[in-house]
Amino acid sequence: MRNGIAALFGAVLFVSSAGNALAQPIARSDQSAKVAEAHAIIEIMFPPFERQHMVDKMVDDLTKTMAQTIPVDLTADPGLKSLLDEAMAQSLAEERPIISKHMPKVLEAMEVAYTREFSLAELKEIRAFAQTPAGTHYLSKSTAMIGDPDVMKANSAMFAEAEAMIASMRPELEDKVIAYVKAHPEAAEKIGGQADQK
Repeated sequence: MRNGIAALFGAVLFVSSAGNALAQPIARSDQSAKVAEAHAIIEIMFPPFERQHMVDKMVDDLTKTMAQTIPVDLTADPGLKSLLDEAMAQSLAEERPIISKHMPKVLEAMEVAYTREFSLAELKEIRAFAQTPAGTHYLSKSTAMIGDPDVMKANSAMFAEAEAMIASMRPELEDKVIAYVKAHPEAAEKIGGQADQK
């Protein structure tokens, strides 16, 4: 769930000295217009007055979906289930402020991504659709679809299979890492040094 979200962007415009004076204002104007359209679309997708509730619901829905992948034998015992429920609640409580803190930057990055992916004409068309009742409903509720029972069921099956696959690979990877560290003691020193710095 803790996904690293990074937005790296840059544009370098090479023009002749004769065309430079004309090209740059046009490029800036076009980019400003694209940013304005992208911002308007994001505001419809994540209305400021509903944003925190939307984020909280999305985190809750994802957590519930992940919880469904916990093996039944771990939840059959009341004591174990209580421990797992407590850990889940603590995780949610600690993740919410982190997500809320980073959400503004995530939305800014989405705006930049929209300006890269879509032309100004396309962004205007998307915004026009977004401002219709159907468009507003679609965009503002699109993230909520992960909480739909059928979507949660499908995601749970996918997560469970993915976790089983990763678990099956873990022993072989651990053996390879141990063998590598034994053959390369300097790697163990680097790992130990990084751990000491934390």
